[in-house]
Amino acid sequence: MKKSVRTALICLCVVFLCVFAFSAYKIISTLQGYKQAEQTYTNIAQEHVTIITSPTPVPQSEVKGDGIDPEVSPIGNVDFDGLRAKSPDYAAWIYSPDTVINYPIVYTDNNFYYLDHIPVEQYNSAGTLFIDCKCAADFSDQNTLIYGHNMNDGSMFASIREYAKQEYYDAHPVIYISTPDFNYRLDLIAGFLTEPTSFAYANNFDEPEQFMAYIEAIQAMSTFKSDVEVTEEDRVVSLSTCTYEINDGRYVVVGKLTQIH
Repeated sequence: MKKSVRTALICLCVVFLCVFAFSAYKIISTLQGYKQAEQTYTNIAQEHVTIITSPTPVPQSEVKGDGIDPEVSPIGNVDFDGLRAKSPDYAAWIYSPDTVINYPIVYTDNNFYYLDHIPVEQYNSAGTLFIDCKCAADFSDQNTLIYGHNMNDGSMFASIREYAKQEYYDAHPVIYISTPDFNYRLDLIAGFLTEPTSFAYANNFDEPEQFMAYIEAIQAMSTFKSDVEVTEEDRVVSLSTCTYEINDGRYVVVGKLTQIH
């Protein structure tokens, strides 16, 4: 074998080894990031949140659906004072029974920082669920927008893409949110595929007719059917994550916001 050919092969082997080493490093770093984020959120939940896993008893004559009292939040208590002592950005807590969604929601003056950060932590690709900075942090807008990543390990908002199937909605028709002032139930009304510039990301409407037209439009686009009724006086919350059926796609689940105990 000529010396020049041998040298070229050696160079190629070195390049391949470098590429392999870098790829392995990136994979290991990503997995470590997932694990760090999971552990961080588990610790936060254990320290600051009480979830009531047993349903509130309801008289047999009033039992509906899964038998859980719809007027009582399973988020028994959130220590917002303790959370905000660590970071003033903590705004709410979200919980979806029988899913991985049991996370804090934050709010700050931009829509970039929490894409890849956790409060009081350094960079993490899992980021944090956050309210759109154009919205009010107290859920007083007609449509409060909340963003979260579609993580490969199924964490954050990855599971909301499951609402593309009717049977998933039937099993998980309600999500709960707690703020420092109130507990809320989200009765889900629609889930749909869209783009980041879609009309669906409007947070307030000039006229009641515009709000109702928005509701009718997203229900027409919905991948599941819901019997929840919405009026002009209602408010909604939109949960948004990335999806890959279309270029730069988003999947959004919208629920009617109802104050409960």
